[in-house]
Amino acid sequence: MPESGEKIFFPWKTFAFEAFLFSLTLILGIITAINWQELFKFQKIQPQPISFWRFLFYFLFGTLLIFSISLLSKKFQNQKRAIFKIFFILSSVFGTLYLFFPFLNIFSLILIIFLVYVWLKKPTVFLNNLLIIFGLAGFGGILGLSFQPLVIVFLLLVFSIYDFIAVYKTKHMVKMAREMLEAKIIFGLIVSQNVSDFKADLKEVEPGGRFLILGGGDVAFPLLLSASLVPSGIFNPLIVAAFSLIGLFLSFYVFASQKVRQPIPALPPIALFSIIGYLVTRF
Repeated sequence: MPESGEKIFFPWKTFAFEAFLFSLTLILGIITAINWQELFKFQKIQPQPISFWRFLFYFLFGTLLIFSISLLSKKFQNQKRAIFKIFFILSSVFGTLYLFFPFLNIFSLILIIFLVYVWLKKPTVFLNNLLIIFGLAGFGGILGLSFQPLVIVFLLLVFSIYDFIAVYKTKHMVKMAREMLEAKIIFGLIVSQNVSDFKADLKEVEPGGRFLILGGGDVAFPLLLSASLVPSGIFNPLIVAAFSLIGLFLSFYVFASQKVRQPIPALPPIALFSIIGYLVTRF
């Protein structure tokens, strides 16, 4: 869900930064899937399949939990921040381990401990993006191997509708995003039109500020579809990734074209073109 202010105009170089971060996450996720597929083959392990309903249950449970935490009153702000921080650290740690373990082994643990330590001491936009990219790439890459592509296609359709309702109707997605912004724990890619802004402290990232935020789910779902196609070869995942980038462009275009810029559901166009990319691989 891209989110920014009403008075800031983002030129197309902002999209270049967004596209770079988005593409980097997908490429690293595909590499993760390839590495773990080789490890599974070597150890003769078959990833346990994840069904549509099982994933849907876990997602809704997690969303309900986070939304319930965000409803806590202002006097629990410190507690909310602590809980969000724990979620962020755990997802970053395990995702980074999945990403780097196949070729760094124990050194991957040293790397993530160092990155989390620096993030706790000085949480910058650059470091937040780095941890989000590593976390999404690691989790998305290995998790995608447990899905049949058609299951993820259905998930993309379902969650595109959910994203639309959550942003425009119930608006609980917007509320959760603003709560996390207030807590300075951001589960998404933070983009700006200026390179210097990537050195900024997370305290400077505010609703209506100079930054654009692409939610983690908007990157994770096309990555899952790409990673699920890794067993069929490297070409198909790259096709889906390329088409999802077209969807990202369309999402950004809609966002930047608003007279009064408001949060929009970014997943529907990304999902649409990811599915088109998947259909292309079937022919």
